Amino acid sequence: MPKNAVIYKAVSVVLTLTLVLSALVIFTACGKKEDEDPTKKKNDVFIDLSSYSLIRYDRSKNSVVDKTAQLKIAIEDELNVTLSIQSDWYNPNNAPDPNAKEILVDKTNRKESTDALAKLEEKENDAFIIDITENKIVILGKTESSTVRAIAYFIENYVLASAEEGKIDILHGKTVIKDYTSVMSITIGNKLDIDVEIISDVFVVPDKGYVNVMGYLTQANRAHYPSVLELKYQPNKENNGKLIGTFCLGDTPVNGGPNTQACVMESSDGGKTWEVIARPDETIDTSIKGISMAHIYELPAQLGDMPAGTLLYSGNSVNYSRKSHIAVWRSFDCGYTWEEYVIIAEGGGTKEGVWEPFMWYEPSDGYLYCFYSDDSDPRHDQKLVYKRSKDGKNWSDIVDVCTFNDPADRPGMFVMTKMGNGEYFMVYEYYGSKNGYVYYKTTKDITSWNPTDPGKQIFASGSSHTIGSSPSCIWTRAGGKHGTLIVTGKWEEGGDGKHRMFVSFDYGKTWETMENPLTYDLENDILNTNRTGHSASLVVGSDPYIIYYMNTTDVPETGRQRIQFAKLKIN
Repeated sequence: MPKNAVIYKAVSVVLTLTLVLSALVIFTACGKKEDEDPTKKKNDVFIDLSSYSLIRYDRSKNSVVDKTAQLKIAIEDELNVTLSIQSDWYNPNNAPDPNAKEILVDKTNRKESTDALAKLEEKENDAFIIDITENKIVILGKTESSTVRAIAYFIENYVLASAEEGKIDILHGKTVIKDYTSVMSITIGNKLDIDVEIISDVFVVPDKGYVNVMGYLTQANRAHYPSVLELKYQPNKENNGKLIGTFCLGDTPVNGGPNTQACVMESSDGGKTWEVIARPDETIDTSIKGISMAHIYELPAQLGDMPAGTLLYSGNSVNYSRKSHIAVWRSFDCGYTWEEYVIIAEGGGTKEGVWEPFMWYEPSDGYLYCFYSDDSDPRHDQKLVYKRSKDGKNWSDIVDVCTFNDPADRPGMFVMTKMGNGEYFMVYEYYGSKNGYVYYKTTKDITSWNPTDPGKQIFASGSSHTIGSSPSCIWTRAGGKHGTLIVTGKWEEGGDGKHRMFVSFDYGKTWETMENPLTYDLENDILNTNRTGHSASLVVGSDPYIIYYMNTTDVPETGRQRIQFAKLKIN
């Protein structure tokens, strides 16, 4: 393959690899599939492009112009044909030839482009079409971005899939319509391309009325603290690959019910649809009703009497006037049934409580760690701590992670990932003297965090652009020599107001920013729940190039909240 084709192949997959999850409708001229006629020869599904011209809409936006140029390069390099390119500017003395062989990009003035666009009339704004007639190949979308995706799809599935010089393979169909509204591409300088699929709304808070979660009724006004994982360690291998999501729903209880409901959901189709499968409930200390601030985790190895694949659901239960505790539930059947088997920590009410657990199994020492925020120490407004256990039942004494000299400083919401250099990287929100900015700390020893060292605040390199509140982080080996480290926060300062993610390719030494795939408006919160963008969840899938992302966002113009799910594919 020519050198340019190799380079282009890497570029072309930026938008297209994730599109295979969306709906595909294939039509042929006679209404039946090409392979239904056993008399057809293989060459019947190829079109020779050597006599075609490339025609682009005269008023195409820059992104379409650039992508069309890439299409020309790909065809010439991959198929070894020379292709002319021109706009569709109309000259009355030189009207378009209806019999000319043309590849029509975007909304050209050709009849075939108009006909193809009509087929998208009932589709969403980001739908696109590949429409192949006798002498025209139409590539267009309803919007600029969907046209770019259409070009990328055509390159990947027709040009690069070609098996004969000068010809494209049309086994994918003469008419292909993709009606998927939530695919985007993010490029970070010349370092990284990320395909994004915003796959589903896991849950949307209703405009009015009650929500019934497996028999528990709530007049819901918020959905928050989402957590997601992909099953990887199940003894029944058929269950691996399923997605388990959790979130907390509240909070006007009905008939003495809980003030916050814990919802466990399952998706068997990559996150397109979700079903509530369980609702963990209090059984050890029933004087507290309602589970919030939860984190779900899958054990990668045997721990005590729990085999690899056991799901752990750690959550905070609280009566804000008097008592709180952190408990752990476990499930041996992929989340369908749960047993509350231990309370790890206990505290008081609002100002003396224990909050926001984060679970981690460490294979180097065989311990299960539970990190959490602790208000119960009178010497500190709040601190970060952990306990650990060899069997999941018996837990160590508290070990400090962040304890600052000023008792008014308030570190909270611990989240951690392990990087390729062997260091543990944790983020937290630093309230008090630091106004809630996101800070991070690293250590090579998970048991030792130098508690009085606050670590460093995250800034985009060479700027004052930073983030604050409710952080999350993840590292994956994909994306370069040192992998990719991603940090999120609820709000930003010094940026463009789009709540950008911060990305590092050198283990946190320097930072760049990227667009947040799940956008939200903090001002669109008429119920004043303060939970939009709060405590996002990031997890690496079984494929290290896949990151699953779940966050609380707003429903535009309504003030209501929803839990959204997206998949990030690193190229």
